[in-house]
Formats: sequence, structure tokens, C-alpha cells
Amino acid sequence: MSFVERHYRILLVSSGEKFIREMSALLQGGLYQTDNSQSASDARCKMLEKQYDIVIVNAPLIDEFGSRLCIDASQNNGTIAGIFAANDTFEEIYAKESLQGVFVIPKPTSRMLVSQALSLMICARERLRNAEKKAVKAESKLDEIRIVNKAKWMLIDHEGFSEAEAHRYIEKSAMDAGITKRLVAQLIIDSYLK
Repeated sequence: MSFVERHYRILLVSSGEKFIREMSALLQGGLYQTDNSQSASDARCKMLEKQYDIVIVNAPLIDEFGSRLCIDASQNNGTIAGIFAANDTFEEIYAKESLQGVFVIPKPTSRMLVSQALSLMICARERLRNAEKKAVKAESKLDEIRIVNKAKWMLIDHEGFSEAEAHRYIEKSAMDAGITKRLVAQLIIDSYLK
């Protein structure tokens, strides 16, 4: 099994420059592409322009606390969100955010804990990536079934085939021509729609 190096787009959102500097230092190297934002409104604009793998918020922000931003970010397909919350608000934030799939990290924190949290966020992102691939495959398969069924019904209606005969006709045509059943079905549909 070969290792495929992935690159992760990360949006760092913090009102404080120190957090951005420290996180940027931790995220150095070719594995991460980071953008920075100092407010929730600016972060939302950036999220409209680009798809981020991970959004990390250092709460509170200048224009909102940051919880809503994390929830919004986690609703985007494939985006993992994490929020750094002060120890005195950690339990309350965790109770709300974790149910929305947001990682909550207490602060102050250590570099090791931040690294571990980032590793967990990357693992979660990869699980989402795999689930997205499976969903696309399933949708493609369902689409193929719909097209083949439509072609079968056209053969039944126009040629008087039984369902089994129509199915066999599509399969045999695909094998004989060396093309997919989906393409044969689409050609059948196109021929009757002319």
C-alpha cells in the first residue's frame, strides 16, 4: 500500500496575532496551506471563496464568539471545525459544539495537545473524504440503474420485450460492443427520443 501525501487547506481564525503566529509555526511544511482571518465575517467570506479542509477558531472573536462560525463551517461538505475555548467556558461550549461535530480544545493548552487535536481533525477529514467517495459511487450506481431501467421500459413499450428480454438485450449489446450497460441504455433512450 503506497502512502499518498495529502495537502490540507486550513483557515485560522483569531482576533489575536499570537495565536495565528503559533499555529502557523506548528503548521509549517508542505502538508498545510493556511489562510488567516481576524473576524468571523472575514472568515465566512473566505469560506465562500475556497473550500477548507479544517477551520480552527480561537474564541472569542471580535465580531462574535466563534461558536456559530464553527457550526456553519462544519455544515460545509468535508470541512472539519475546531474551536479553542477558555477552561471556564469549555464544558458549556463542548456541550453545544460537540453535538454539531465540532472539536473543542481547552485553552490554555500545550503544543502537544494542539498537535494531537490537529491529528484527530485530519483523521476525521479523511473519514469524511472516504464517505464522500462512497456516496459519489453509490449515486453513480443509482443513476446507472435509473438509466438502464428507463431504457428497459422503452424497449418493453416500443419493441414488446419482456423485462427479462430487455435486460438481456442491454447486457448483450454492452458485451458485444465492449461498452457499459449505462452507455447502451443511454443510446437506446436517445434513439427513441428523436
